[in-house]
Amino acid sequence: MENTVNAGPKFRTTYHTTGRDLAAALGMKVRARQEVHVLTKRHGGVFSPRFIVLVDGQYYDVGRAILDKLEMGQTPEDLELEPHNPDDDYSDLES
Repeated sequence: MENTVNAGPKFRTTYHTTGRDLAAALGMKVRARQEVHVLTKRHGGVFSPRFIVLVDGQYYDVGRAILDKLEMGQTPEDLELEPHNPDDDYSDLES
C-alpha cells in the first residue's frame, strides 16, 4: 500500500496567490494595488444594482461589472471612469 501525503497547512509555501495576482499574471499586465471601498448599493427594478465606490480618494458610480474590474486591479483611468459628485444627486430637487 502506498502512503499519501496530506497537503495540510504545514506543507504550504509562503507564496500566497490572490485572484488579482493570478489575473494580472494571466493578462501579462501589472495591476495597480488599490483599495476599493463600497459605500452604497442601490437596487433599481430590472437593472443591476449600482454602487458608489471610493478609489484613491475619488467617488465613482458603477455597476457590478465595473466594480468587479476595479476589485481585480484595473484603475479608474483604465476604465475611463468619470468621478461621481454626490452633491449632484439631489441638485434637480432644489428649486
